[in-house]
Amino acid sequence: MTGGVDEVESKHPVPDPATLVERLEALGFRGSAEQEQLDEYYDTPDGQLRRQDLVARLRLVAGVVTAGFKGPRTYADDGTYRRVEVEFPATGDVRDAFARQGLVAVWRLAKRRREFRRGDLVVAVDELPELGTFAEFEGDPAQITLAREQVAGLVGPPERRNYAELAADWLRGHGRPEARELTF
Repeated sequence: MTGGVDEVESKHPVPDPATLVERLEALGFRGSAEQEQLDEYYDTPDGQLRRQDLVARLRLVAGVVTAGFKGPRTYADDGTYRRVEVEFPATGDVRDAFARQGLVAVWRLAKRRREFRRGDLVVAVDELPELGTFAEFEGDPAQITLAREQVAGLVGPPERRNYAELAADWLRGHGRPEARELTF
């Protein structure tokens, strides 16, 4: 998330990550060090959050846990979507708080992320186990449009599914429909 609570994002498959990174750097984006992220997704046992397109997530990065909550997505014709997202440092008892609300861990998903920034625009290049690499463009819609034009041919069409949905579809397609984890 780039800041604030109004997230505008566009996610795209990346067939050649090295070439995309080179282009981003040539366009003036400054890259961060790669970080490993482990996301735990929570829901009610009967999937009430998922059905409403809501997300409750804990993210572990370098020993630090962040809680994230996302509202339902509103899609635009250009492949971007908008949603409310709130993130904050999680305390040691956050899992207990989730449990008191009837939430249980339903997914674990790992990824390797590098963020590239130019002004307020962030392009996160994410490598996911089995799923490949994706670029997430986050920021002002006009800046997202410009950046996507500048990397045309290096990213695929917009992907509407979130990573947990992509992982679940991949696992179903590979004979593991009950699996709830995709890690390196």
